[in-house]
Amino acid sequence: MKRNNFLTVILLAALIISCDRAPESSTSGASADTTIIRTIPDTPLAVGLRFSNSLGMNNSACFEYLEPAYRDSIQELALSPREIFGQWRGFDSGGRLTETISGEDSLNRTSYYCSIARLEELPPVVRIDFVLYEGQWLIENIESELPGDVLDSLTVQTQASIVLQDPILRREMRVARMLLDDCEMDYQINWASWISASENGADFTEYIMELSDDSYTTLALSNVRIAAKLQIIQDRATFQITDVPVELRELVAAWRELAYLRKAVLRANHEAMQNLRQTGTWMGPDTEEELERIAFLEFVFYSVDELVEENDTLSSIHPVLLTCGSSEPLEHMMVNLDPHQLEQKTENDIGIPMWRALGVDMNGDIDPERVLYWAGDLYLFLGTPTGYSLAWRSWQNFSSDFHGQFGTQTSPGGNRSVVLVGNTGDYEYELSLNHNSQPVFERISISADTSVTLNDELVESPLLRGDNP
Repeated sequence: MKRNNFLTVILLAALIISCDRAPESSTSGASADTTIIRTIPDTPLAVGLRFSNSLGMNNSACFEYLEPAYRDSIQELALSPREIFGQWRGFDSGGRLTETISGEDSLNRTSYYCSIARLEELPPVVRIDFVLYEGQWLIENIESELPGDVLDSLTVQTQASIVLQDPILRREMRVARMLLDDCEMDYQINWASWISASENGADFTEYIMELSDDSYTTLALSNVRIAAKLQIIQDRATFQITDVPVELRELVAAWRELAYLRKAVLRANHEAMQNLRQTGTWMGPDTEEELERIAFLEFVFYSVDELVEENDTLSSIHPVLLTCGSSEPLEHMMVNLDPHQLEQKTENDIGIPMWRALGVDMNGDIDPERVLYWAGDLYLFLGTPTGYSLAWRSWQNFSSDFHGQFGTQTSPGGNRSVVLVGNTGDYEYELSLNHNSQPVFERISISADTSVTLNDELVESPLLRGDNP
């Protein structure tokens, strides 16, 4: 037994000596093989994930993944990672990484567009910027809001697709768009005189001071109506939309802020106009920053809305929110237009239409228009392949004698138009579309057999001034 142990020790010693001896080369003077190890830096996505994991544990090691200048500015705050960045639910690995671009400092950069939800009511992270610094990808910036000059097309497409899948969001976006169109229409029609005067170099102060009381009231009531419609948009975005998906929080917040800022600017200008009218002194508000912000928010909203309008093949009915009156809050009513019904209406107990919508082909395409009556007002909606868009409307308090008893006739161009006789029996009204699909609204005197086109003259017409026709 001892002899066997002794032999084992000898064999092990011989094996160790043979391993330490350098291998003989078949070629004299040749050097030993050298292994070169090259390390590949983590991808931006991997760096973002490591940062997120450290942040989830509130570990200050997450600062190591920040670009040095960014890291120094963060650490100067002497706060914990969660106090600085918030608490993330989880890293979004389904975002999109942009192409790598070399900057003026010769450093390569890329951005990761994503949607990372955060707790404590903080907005989601929508973009992480990376820079390749000394062979490593590091985080250079974290954005919770897209800057005004950057709107990622993929983000727009993603938001539009999510809106299309949610019936409530789809309805509310369409209602908001219709009300915004209504605001623009109200301004273009009732401020048409000033728009024309300004294009010819008129001074706003002189223009306002020279207006008659009736004409000035027209402008003031238009401002009130527009402000009230913007308030409806803001309220519906706040109270009608609940459980907003993470990916749409920025969008819903954008159209809520859009309504708020537009109303704030309108109110400031309206108060300045009132002061001018009373004192003769114009003190215009400084709204340059707000107007720049509004332009960006409109770009955000309309970019998504246009995709929703274009691709909405799921809606079988199309909601429209009608408004009437000239004081805040406005009376309003929701109507679901059904393109498969020639006529829709609701009557009171004695058979008088409360509202009535009639389908009529006014421009010869395959999508019929819809003319709607409610509360003394007329509304014209152009038919589109995916619904309806507001093209023209009247307003209450013009002493108009519009009513729900209207029909159709063939217009001179071969299409159909809507006609109705006023309650007084003195005038007939005709609503049609010209060759450019622009609304034309005419009042025809039955006794004198003369007609007046009201579209261009609406600001000064008897209907707007409140005089009886």
